[in-house]
Amino acid sequence: MPTTTGASAAHRTETTEPAAGPAATAAEHAERAQRAAHSVRELFGGRALGVPGTLLGAPAHPRPTSPKAPWHYWWQAHLLDALVDAGLRHLDEPARAQRFRREGHRLLRGITLRSGGRVTHNSYYDDMAWLLLAVGRLAGLDRALTGRPGVACLDAGSALLARLERGHTGDLGGGVFWNTRHDVKNTASSAPTALAFVRTHRREEARAVLGWLRGTLWNPERRVFHDGLRLVAAGSGAEVTRLDERLFSYNSGPVLGALLELADAPGTAGPDRADLLGAAADVVAGAAAEYGRELDGHPVLRTHGGGDAGLFSGILARYLADAARHPGLPAAVRGTAAELVTGTADALWAGRREFDPAVDFSAPDSTAAGETVAIFSPDPARHADESQRPGVPVELSTQVQAWTVLEAAARLTRP
Repeated sequence: MPTTTGASAAHRTETTEPAAGPAATAAEHAERAQRAAHSVRELFGGRALGVPGTLLGAPAHPRPTSPKAPWHYWWQAHLLDALVDAGLRHLDEPARAQRFRREGHRLLRGITLRSGGRVTHNSYYDDMAWLLLAVGRLAGLDRALTGRPGVACLDAGSALLARLERGHTGDLGGGVFWNTRHDVKNTASSAPTALAFVRTHRREEARAVLGWLRGTLWNPERRVFHDGLRLVAAGSGAEVTRLDERLFSYNSGPVLGALLELADAPGTAGPDRADLLGAAADVVAGAAAEYGRELDGHPVLRTHGGGDAGLFSGILARYLADAARHPGLPAAVRGTAAELVTGTADALWAGRREFDPAVDFSAPDSTAAGETVAIFSPDPARHADESQRPGVPVELSTQVQAWTVLEAAARLTRP
């Protein structure tokens, strides 16, 4: 049985900390992203409930054998985003781009099936916001390749947007609830919803959510967002709120995206646009200070471990790449964003472990027989040989995070 927890000496790097090397070329960044795409699809991809024409990412490799194993709706949303990234990377090769587009639609069918036939069969508004963003990007890939968005994207997008609008209320001063219990409003739900509102031409709603985030959860000294605001003793008549001061890297990402896209929206100009871009520059600076670190003389993003947190810094990297290419931001801000993305990508690549998935490396004297796949460390400062210990399954979230970072770096280095 294949394993991800061992490696032959001939097919791994012996160091336990990634080493810095010369800057990668655009072609090398594209090749790295492609290797990540191949590896994630090879190790984690499969049919949803065994149904042909569907795709779903297994939560771990080796795959859990229990039929009650979790499947993580929102991890699938980011897997879909990564498939769209790969499709856009291949727009000059339509046949390959179409392959990723078709896989995206199979994944959307898989998510729908696994959700009981409705993409909105979910209690968390942030999960649905992430899927709405990914579905919208898949519709954009449809347009680029076929001239029109897929009906499945339109249907899913409409249903998801309607659900998000229910979570956007005036309670607690504004923002978007985290889940259908309506007792917490946080950055995790409000930020991607604000970005979804921008992309669906609900700009006043987007401004309202962003204004609530800045006024309620923004820490002006550290220039990052606190996690959320909890309603204590809901329904008792004596409700009070409690600020959750935890900081997570992904909370900066979609706020940054929403600010940049709102600044570029039709009708935004003058002082209004300057204010939005100034706020975006603050978010980049805060993300660099709070979530950045230096590794071998290069800036990289800190990560948050595994589980759900295994996706957090990949999400931030996606939107830092947008900031790095935005002409309205100062050159120094763009440079900071770009260095964080490429530095993290370089470290993840240097710290990968490659192996042949058809060979059990726990057997003595095993040798690779076919094409290798890569496992990436959850922490860019540690080699996968150290961070992915023998006997511990590799989680989908951490590998989608690495794929997302590598796609972001490839996007930055494309002409």
